[in-house]
Amino acid sequence: MKQWRHALDAVQGSESKYKVLVQAIATDIESDVLKDGTRLPPQRDVASELGISVQTVTNAYKELERQGLIRCEVGRGSFVSRRMTERMASYMLDRPERSLVDFSISRIIHTPEHDRAWRQVCTSLAEQEDAPWIRNFRPIAGLESHREAAALWLARLGMMPELDTLLITNGAAHGIFLALASLAGPDDIVLTESLTDHGVIGSSNVLGFTLKGLEIDEFGIHPDHFEDMCANERVKALVCTPNLNNPTVALMPESRRRAIAKIAAQYGVYVIEDDVHGPLLEKRLPPIASLIPDLGFYCTSFTKSVLTGLRIGYLAMPRRLALRAESILRVTTWMAAPLLAEIATRWIHDGTAEHLAAIQRSRLAVRQTMVRDVLGDYLLGHHPTALSAWLGIPDHWPLDSLLKELRRRLVMVTAPDPFLVRGAKRPNAVRLCVGAEIDDAGVLDALKIVREVFEQYPTVHDF
Repeated sequence: MKQWRHALDAVQGSESKYKVLVQAIATDIESDVLKDGTRLPPQRDVASELGISVQTVTNAYKELERQGLIRCEVGRGSFVSRRMTERMASYMLDRPERSLVDFSISRIIHTPEHDRAWRQVCTSLAEQEDAPWIRNFRPIAGLESHREAAALWLARLGMMPELDTLLITNGAAHGIFLALASLAGPDDIVLTESLTDHGVIGSSNVLGFTLKGLEIDEFGIHPDHFEDMCANERVKALVCTPNLNNPTVALMPESRRRAIAKIAAQYGVYVIEDDVHGPLLEKRLPPIASLIPDLGFYCTSFTKSVLTGLRIGYLAMPRRLALRAESILRVTTWMAAPLLAEIATRWIHDGTAEHLAAIQRSRLAVRQTMVRDVLGDYLLGHHPTALSAWLGIPDHWPLDSLLKELRRRLVMVTAPDPFLVRGAKRPNAVRLCVGAEIDDAGVLDALKIVREVFEQYPTVHDF
């Protein structure tokens, strides 16, 4: 707190003390003086120590929470919670490294067919004189032709939305954020899997709602725990990924989907369903959102099934919240990129989107067979057309030591930390994504390295 005092002592003229305090605390967090999870002093203690008003400290804490640097929990205090986007770099690579086999990023397997489809659509776009997708920036929800194509794509996935309940989004993560922003605020409780996509965790930091994890097994959320939480907490929404959860690869059976939908309807809890992996499944199961249309949000996109850079998503929502979600879309991005939406629309109509998704399923099946053959003894979560596998680590390996040894051998996988909802137990497991940008022979060699490391014992000293 000494540095905070020095910063405040240097305040001159009309400079805001609360802003200076915000900057001082933020500096300590960014420089790791205040580590992630550290409990900050109570606001009254800070005010007394620094000789400022409690209101000034309160305003500073609120601003830090808005920035995602701390979280304030009623009855417990305020804790450092560094931005998820900043912590992700230690778990996943932003840029490829030479000779490193990168199993850390969830992405499709790119093929020459993807390049041909891209060149063809670009040529077609360039030859068309009337191009509303580069001249217009309305309607906010997306051009009507784009939403009509979206409805066709969603129908294949088990959803039958009307156009006025559909939004075109900049990918699935954007859609999930819009759904959450239209529902949840600082006084709300949102539930999700105890291991969930890190974007949901980041949204809780930005929007300020309390995120709580539900017990899971190889099939996803336990309905009994969901019902117990709904009966004893004021739950606003459930965010879930029934199809190939990230990172556990859990695939929820139809009976459990119906059980969760029934509980949500009983307690009036909204369900926000992330189905970004849905197009990868040969056999489609009914979305939970389709079972409770008055409470269900449904979001999917093309990035995990058709083309990585085609960052267009579709969000279907309850009619009574459509205008609210659209207004949030307006202030966050105005409208999704119409050019990309036009490409997605053309590919839906001419069959290219389904063709590329089918190629993806075929290529993933080849690599997932390699994973099963080489690492089958360690599989906790696996599916023939999933983008990743969930691997249990041998008991003799500390997780961090194993990651370091794999990295030393030029193989990168992802620890569970980015997916852990606060309070959840850290599993001794890693996520291995099969879309590494190398040929199949290179993937097989790298998988053998992973198995070799698993079967070895760590060194006595971990330098």
